[in-house]
Formats: sequence, structure tokens, C-alpha cells
Amino acid sequence: MDRRRFLEVMTVAGAATVLAACDRMPASAVAPWQGPPAGTADPRMRMLSWAVLAPNSHNLQSWQVDMRPADGMLLHADPTRLLPQTDPLGRQILVTLGGFLELLDIAASAEGYRADIALFPEGTFAADRLDTRPVAAVKLVRDPARAVDPLFAVIPKRRSSKVAYDTARPVPAAVIAALGKAATQPGLSYGATSDPVLAREIGGLAAEGYRVEFTAPAKMQESIDVIRLGADEIAREPSGITLHGPLFWWGTRLGFITRESMLDTSSAGFKRQLDSRMALMHATPTWIWIESDDDSRPTQIEAGRAYLRLDLAAAAAGVAIHPNSQVLQEFVEMQPLYRRFHERIGVAAPKRVQMLARLGYADAVPPAPRRPVDRILKA
Repeated sequence: MDRRRFLEVMTVAGAATVLAACDRMPASAVAPWQGPPAGTADPRMRMLSWAVLAPNSHNLQSWQVDMRPADGMLLHADPTRLLPQTDPLGRQILVTLGGFLELLDIAASAEGYRADIALFPEGTFAADRLDTRPVAAVKLVRDPARAVDPLFAVIPKRRSSKVAYDTARPVPAAVIAALGKAATQPGLSYGATSDPVLAREIGGLAAEGYRVEFTAPAKMQESIDVIRLGADEIAREPSGITLHGPLFWWGTRLGFITRESMLDTSSAGFKRQLDSRMALMHATPTWIWIESDDDSRPTQIEAGRAYLRLDLAAAAAGVAIHPNSQVLQEFVEMQPLYRRFHERIGVAAPKRVQMLARLGYADAVPPAPRRPVDRILKA
């Protein structure tokens, strides 16, 4: 039974009310967005409760925290939550961890602390792999004079809005300048465009990036492996790519939605999945990016910190934002698009773009699942 026939049957059966209630997002999976659980005594745990809300690749939440230092913590990349196919060098994971560190420091300000962050305290990773050494040592220093970072208040509102934007409403130049200021740090700068021609060209390249990733079997399999299909799976493991709702609930039970069918490039379902992603890229009035002077490991971390501030600034301004990583990925099949994108926006080596994001205006979207803090602690 295909999707159209399935919906026709369910409508005729008078099942619309039942469908609407099927397979909702589990409340437990989004509970972390409410902030630290009541009674959390350790200020470090309260800070981490906010840090886990950082944006991250494939929603894998690839952070692991060692709490043994009494005055702080050690941050590691979780070796079980990497993306060796689409992120073979581990760059995107380090950008993700940079966002985690920045959110941790913002949360520290609300607790009256300063987070002194030392990157790679046991040595910097090689350029082509991550390892088990700490990414950062964080020392928390009581600092009553430190003001609460104004971005702290918008943390619960932060979203990655993976929906179509109003193409008739580009983001005003003054807003873009303010977002760019939030993202500009030493060694980092930003670019942006609302020019219809250039925005369409970038959208076309980004859409083609999805095609390349989706039609490279090992790369697509990596995404399929982290899909949580339905509310029960999401409740057990609130991370990864989550698919839920009436269509998925019934589709899995009737057998026309399976992980195997998602990999079948000849299927109608695969085509719909790819077309929907590509359509979002074209429904983008404004693009913004963060470029770096080099591509060192510390720079990747700092790019993540800068993007986190841009992300929160967008939330404060009421602007929808959606990071788009495909044309920035380093695997072999993506290299022609990587070069075309960088050439089109005039960024040449040793500089490179670390983050690319869609900007625009759209309806609000719900939060993505997060694991509770006790599940990110290193044994």
C-alpha cells in the first residue's frame, strides 16, 4: 500500500481523530528544554543541563563529560557517537563541541561563575582523526562581578528550524549585521546574502549536496543507523534523527515505511524524502556563513562557539535558522561541490567556511529530543 492509498483508506475509515493522537513526541525526550531538574544541587550539573541543548550534528549529542575535577570538568568527544562517513575528519564533531562549551560558559554566567576553558590539555588531535584525549579542560571560577550573559534567557527558545521559509521576506540587513557581530571572533568572520540570484545559487548547491549525500550508500546508511523511528524508540534513545507522527506510526505497522525502504533510491518514498530536503534549500531567502582563516582543531572549536552565539542571537531576533553542512563535508564524493561553493562565495584556502546556515522567517517548530545530563557523564 502506498502513502496516498493509505491516507485514503484511513480517511474513509473515519480515523482522522485517532491518527492525530498517534505517536506524539514523548514528553521525557524534550523535558531537558525546561532547564535543570528541580533539586539539582551541583552548579556544574545545572550548567550542563543547559549545555546539552546546543545544536549538534545528526542530533547525536557527541559530548561526554568527566566530572572528576572538583573545580570543573573535562570534555571529550564520545567515541561511540561519531560520523566517520559524512564527517571523516571529525571537524563537524569539534564544531558541535565548541557550541557545547559556549553554552556551558553562558550558563556559568547565570550561576555567578566564569568558565576558564583550556583546549586540548593533553595535546591537539591529528588533522584526520579524533581520539580519546580531552577536547577541553573547564575550570569554573566563582566570579560574582560577572553579569549574566543576555543570551542566557533565550536558550530554551533556540531551534534548528528545518522548514520552508518565507521567500518573500528576506532578513533585514541590520539584523544580519547584528547576527554577524555575534559570530565574529579573532580568526573568524562572516558572510551573508539576501541577493535573490546568489541565494538561489547557494540554495541550488546546498540542494545538490543533499543529493550527493543521499545517493552515496555508505553515507546514507550512516544517517539511517541513527534514525529513531516512532515515539517508543525516541523515548528509549532521545538522540539522532527522529521520525514520528501518525504517518510513521501506521506506515511502520503496515510495512511501507522501513529502514530498508529509506535506502532504496528507486522507491517513491526515497524520492519524496530527497525532494523534500532539496525543496527546503530553495525556500531560503537569506544565507549566512562563518569562515575561518585556517582549519586548525582549535579554530574548529571556536567556530562552534561563534555559531552558538549566532544561533542564540537569531532566536532573540525572532529569526529562524537551520545549519546546513552538506557542501562543507570532506568526504570524496562531496569535493566538487565543496570547491564550487567556496569559489562562488570567494573563499580560498587556507580559509574555509566552517558553518553555513539558512535564515528566514517561519512558523515556530518544536524542540528536538535531548538525553538527560546523567547519560553524558563519563564513567
